[in-house]
Amino acid sequence: MDFQQSRTYINLQSAFEGELISSSKYEIYGIRARQDDFQQIAYAFDVISRFEREHAVIWLKLLNNGEIPSTIQNLIASSDDEANKGNNIYREYAQTAREEGYNSIGALFDGVANIELNNEAIFRTFAENIENNQVFCKTQEVLWVCTNCGNIMGDYVHLKYARFAASLRGIIKFTNLLIDYNFLCLSINC
Repeated sequence: MDFQQSRTYINLQSAFEGELISSSKYEIYGIRARQDDFQQIAYAFDVISRFEREHAVIWLKLLNNGEIPSTIQNLIASSDDEANKGNNIYREYAQTAREEGYNSIGALFDGVANIELNNEAIFRTFAENIENNQVFCKTQEVLWVCTNCGNIMGDYVHLKYARFAASLRGIIKFTNLLIDYNFLCLSINC
């Protein structure tokens, strides 16, 4: 029997989704417990949320031949999921809410649908950057923001990779400044 056609595979998918829902729900519940000054209860929610996430990882690996899919596969799948929510699911939910007289909920669904489409563009752009070997080297100057301290720099190349990129491509003039932080490209038009 083909594994992906088996009831076991369907059960693994359901278990994966259930663990993710529980993990997120418990994380939110922990935030509320903290707001209510129940630190010990918040901690329990946090810990159990991590347990549930680890269970999700187990099921995800079993669904994918023992491995978590590659980053490019995850970006493409995430882009598709966000596009489906933004173009279809939340638009239908918005229409239903308005038909039932819940206009403010309909507007909220439409607003979140727009955010989902922005998320889709971000994931798609990162996937394209990997495919085009432009994660750290750009064809145009972009802003690089340090996710550790907030420093902002404009350049073609992520400074962590500047020495390597300069030697291979001559894209930038190399300086002795080499910053080893985590950076995120802010340009969606990379």
